[in-house]
Amino acid sequence: MGEKVSACENKESLTETIAVIAVTAAVFIAFNKYRSTVAALPAIYMLIKKGIKHQSWKELGFDFKKMPTDIRKNVFLILLVGVVIPSLTFLFAEKVVPGFTEHVKSRLPMDLNGILPAVITAFVGTFVEEIIFRGFIQRRLEMYIKPVLAITAASLLFSFMHFSSGSFIIVALDIVGIFVDGIIYGVIFTRTKNIFASWTGHLLSDLVGIALLIF
Repeated sequence: MGEKVSACENKESLTETIAVIAVTAAVFIAFNKYRSTVAALPAIYMLIKKGIKHQSWKELGFDFKKMPTDIRKNVFLILLVGVVIPSLTFLFAEKVVPGFTEHVKSRLPMDLNGILPAVITAFVGTFVEEIIFRGFIQRRLEMYIKPVLAITAASLLFSFMHFSSGSFIIVALDIVGIFVDGIIYGVIFTRTKNIFASWTGHLLSDLVGIALLIF
């Protein structure tokens, strides 16, 4: 069920994983204004541990060589989360939930008035999020619990980190949509163990979302 570790290393790693997640969540609540910076804490921790344990990039889920194969094998899920879901969500929200698109725009870490900066932000932001939620949180949790539970936990945290206050119906629709997206990203990562594969779906989803919001 993941990387093989000794009982002592297992306990230590689990404790560290829970501690990093808890600290990140606490700091996020306290300094919500700086959510993008706060969310990077797990990624920084992962890179530090990589240096200490001399892990390869492939062990951490970075397998660029397998990217074309992994994308091809998961093209249905990638298109589902990257094109179908954001398009249906946008169409539904436009007709049934007034104010939804404005809510989404308000929580985005980018200015949609500049297309190129928005696209660059999407490339960087989605990649960092995949490192955090799939490469670190989900991958580490899968060492101790079933993949379905690890995916669910990582997706809940992923949703939590995107929370933005507003009316109940709008926030609920937004969070549920993010959670479903997180589940699909998580499934892709579990099937491939490759951050580049889940990132492809995540990036496509954000780019389609940006296009829908702008045009």
